[in-house]
Amino acid sequence: MGMDTTAGRARRIAIVLGSGAGMYFSIGIVLIYGFSVFIVPITADTGWDRTVVASVVAPIAIVNGLMSPFVGALTDRFGPRRVLAVSSVSMAIGLIGIGIASQNLTAFIVAVAVASLMGAAQTGVPYSYVVVGWFSARRGLALGIMLSFVGLGIATVPPFLAFLISEWGWRLAFAAAGLISMAVTLPVALFVIRDPPVIHGPDHAGVAGHTVRQAVATTSFLLMLGAFFFNYFAAAAGSISLPVVMVDRGATPTSAAFVMSLVGLAFIAMRLGFGALLDRFPPVPLTSLAFLSPVVGHLVLSSSEGLSPVYVSAVLFGLATGAEGDAIGYLLSKRFGMRSFGKIFGINYMALTFGAGLGPASLHIMAAEGTRYVETFMIFAGIAAIAPFLLMVDGRTRALTR
Repeated sequence: MGMDTTAGRARRIAIVLGSGAGMYFSIGIVLIYGFSVFIVPITADTGWDRTVVASVVAPIAIVNGLMSPFVGALTDRFGPRRVLAVSSVSMAIGLIGIGIASQNLTAFIVAVAVASLMGAAQTGVPYSYVVVGWFSARRGLALGIMLSFVGLGIATVPPFLAFLISEWGWRLAFAAAGLISMAVTLPVALFVIRDPPVIHGPDHAGVAGHTVRQAVATTSFLLMLGAFFFNYFAAAAGSISLPVVMVDRGATPTSAAFVMSLVGLAFIAMRLGFGALLDRFPPVPLTSLAFLSPVVGHLVLSSSEGLSPVYVSAVLFGLATGAEGDAIGYLLSKRFGMRSFGKIFGINYMALTFGAGLGPASLHIMAAEGTRYVETFMIFAGIAAIAPFLLMVDGRTRALTR
């Protein structure tokens, strides 16, 4: 797309890798997936109720979700580079604020919600906009490479945060996470990211595709929105709860954190492989098949005990979340075009983040501190099965080609 020289190809490679580095330190990695290793240390240090602390991930995701359409609109209007530069600094300030302000449970909840708000633009909305805007023929592969960094973050950030917590305590660990994230994401925004040529003005006049109003009026939009929500609701609930499940089954908090590495590695494998497959095979049947993974993952947890089944489920949950990251940008751009991609993606990303927050919180509440795991995992297996059904039921979506 306008960059056919050797220098142009090098620039596009840099944009993909830079966007990947930004996603590695996105708010979802640090404050949603990373939050899983804070739950036990925070409750041990403060005596706060574990169910309440674990449920704080819900307002994180809800705030991010509500902000996603707004972030998409800002990205459409001003371009992703400016949005990412500002949010890099604000996210760091928010994370540092958690460590400073959390003197009681109420203050902690408020500080986490504020940090989530301040980091709301460090998400897949602007980064996916960048990659989708620069790539066409190999869009699936480019998205897969960029989003594979999310899997790397899931695999390595929680264990690193667990190490920081064991050395410095959970408050300083939050502050360190903020400073480290800014040290990477701010230079990426300033010196690597470039706004794609799809930007032609505030209303994108002349760009092919649906307006937001036209897209929302279609059955395809609503069914995809539901599919993205239910898949992430089930998959995130499973994966983010795994460290707590491990502790309840006898593992130490530090060793339990490493189960997230398996989630991340599976996530990476799926991102790289799935992105390439989207360019070669019918995307909706392929995505629906991947969305069956959390069904199996929850069934494995509900029908077994010990630590080994947890590792199996970790891989399955990682596969499902990895597939969704590629599929959401790919399917939306294919179905609705680029005219209002930022806003349309933002609305669907809101559904994804709602699932990421409400799923883990709901699972912890239903599990009643580990006393009702079997019933809870069975229910979540049924919820997970809704996602592939919604994708396949609509003929217009199912007919999309690579």
